[in-house]
Amino acid sequence: MKRFKAFFASISTKLILLIIAGILLLATILVVISVLLTNDILTRGARSQMNLYCAERANDLDNNLLRIEDAVGALSRWTYNKVPDVKTITEDETLRDAIVRDADDLIRFMTEDNDFIEGAYIHYALDITGATGREEGVYYTRDDNGQFRIIPFTQVEIENDPVAEFWYYGPIRNKSAVWTKPYYDGSVDEYLISYVQPVLIDDTPVAVIGIDINFSKLLTWVDTLHYGETGYMYLKESDGSAHYHIDDLVNDHVHDDGEDNVIEHAELMNRESTGDELIRYYYRNADRVMAFVTLRNGMKFVLCDGYDSIYSERRNAVVLMSLVSIGVAIGLAIITAAIASRFTDPLRRLTAAATEISAGDYDVVLPPEKNNEVGELSRAFRLAVDRIRAREEDNMALVAAQNRNIEMAQETLKKQNSDLVNYRNMAYADSLTGVKNKTAYDDTTAYINEQIKVGTAEFAVLMCDLNYLKQINDNLGHQAGDHALKWAAKILCMAFPMSSVFRIGGDEFVVIASGIEYARLDEHLESLKAMLEKERTSSDILEKRVSLSVGSAVFDHDSDHSYHDVFARADKLMYEEKQRIHARDGHAFGIRNKSGDHD
Repeated sequence: MKRFKAFFASISTKLILLIIAGILLLATILVVISVLLTNDILTRGARSQMNLYCAERANDLDNNLLRIEDAVGALSRWTYNKVPDVKTITEDETLRDAIVRDADDLIRFMTEDNDFIEGAYIHYALDITGATGREEGVYYTRDDNGQFRIIPFTQVEIENDPVAEFWYYGPIRNKSAVWTKPYYDGSVDEYLISYVQPVLIDDTPVAVIGIDINFSKLLTWVDTLHYGETGYMYLKESDGSAHYHIDDLVNDHVHDDGEDNVIEHAELMNRESTGDELIRYYYRNADRVMAFVTLRNGMKFVLCDGYDSIYSERRNAVVLMSLVSIGVAIGLAIITAAIASRFTDPLRRLTAAATEISAGDYDVVLPPEKNNEVGELSRAFRLAVDRIRAREEDNMALVAAQNRNIEMAQETLKKQNSDLVNYRNMAYADSLTGVKNKTAYDDTTAYINEQIKVGTAEFAVLMCDLNYLKQINDNLGHQAGDHALKWAAKILCMAFPMSSVFRIGGDEFVVIASGIEYARLDEHLESLKAMLEKERTSSDILEKRVSLSVGSAVFDHDSDHSYHDVFARADKLMYEEKQRIHARDGHAFGIRNKSGDHD
């Protein structure tokens, strides 16, 4: 007992106990602070990550909705520009039919490539046609092969259509474009949502134009989206009146927000998004959280997961940090107690030195290197400091050298990329006219032949030849001939601004029309014809005006097997046109010479 009391009465023991108590207290404070900070950081991280994932997936869906809105808007503007006035469109059935026929290519072009689109339509309003047995519009829907087919639909059927409220009466009453709520359309046996825009002239509804989205396909896609191991996504109405899951939709079991017992952030339910927060709720006795973003059509895109699943990383990190911190604190306390019993002062100095070293100060004062344990430790500290300093200096020099090498490599790569772009542009551009050259033409025709092989080619070829180039060069000089070539290239580019224009010979140009200009080839040919006619009347002197012979041919899937087949037809028609122009101008027409010019 006396020895026990003497042990606790010694200054060394009290100092050791004091050090141990201080270390344990410091460790406890650090653990508490670390746990609080880690909990806050991981909590905010989990919320931000879940909201970010929801926003990214919603953006993918919104892009599809935006393309549908743009398509309907474009068709509506196109239809509006085709209708002269209410009286004319009401009385002229032929005009109404022509507008619908002309809209066919536009509707297919804008909708067929979007797998979510189930159908598209343009229907004249009952105010224009009355309830007749005549088909006043067209309705396209997909068949089993995914191709558009036309469903006959008369004006009388509009009044009897059980879903006309969604796609016809609602938008007309609204007098603006609307997204409908999901509805079942028995004519196609599918759940749909539609974007419909009425065409109004003098506040009178003339037509409705809309696109139907296959809501089942949309929900199936949403059902494939997962977050972590247990997170899933679904759609719901903006007011929470219906939650849409693909399985629930098939089984006709759609519930509302009433089944969600919200316990945290209920005020977010009526907002556009959850922002950086999460809504915590109980659903069927399960503790869950949700994030949502409002889509363009007003529906909410919702991401849900279990509360424990979302914050499992936080819980594991806190537990691990607590255990590691406690273990380190106990270990330090034991080591400190063992060493302090004999080397309290030297260890204090060594501890202070270690603190300075950890802060990057290597010019520390160490205890004397005596022939004992403290001296050896002090010597080891000195050697370690010298090695750390040398290694840090070497690392800094190495990093500096690497940074210089990286900067030089980046500059070299940047210059190489710039040179490559310049060389490519030079290789593909005609130096005189600025249009594409023969090299670009050869690459393009090779690519078109590949498209023909796989059955995806849609294009037209214009073979164009500058008339009287030899006379211009002989009478006015080659500078005038160059000017004529440049002006001819500019005329072709103005007539076909979205197509590829090539100079393939001395006075020969080729235009390859595709896309919208291919679909409206006749309009662009008329524009080119008008510009050439204006040029013809600009001067009575043959050599002071630009004259082009043009022959055009459209690719035929059934008879054309290569690009050359189309080109040959266009070239033949161009040659015939050149004969007519020479005859009209009273100028003899010869054959082509080796340079490509005509005599």
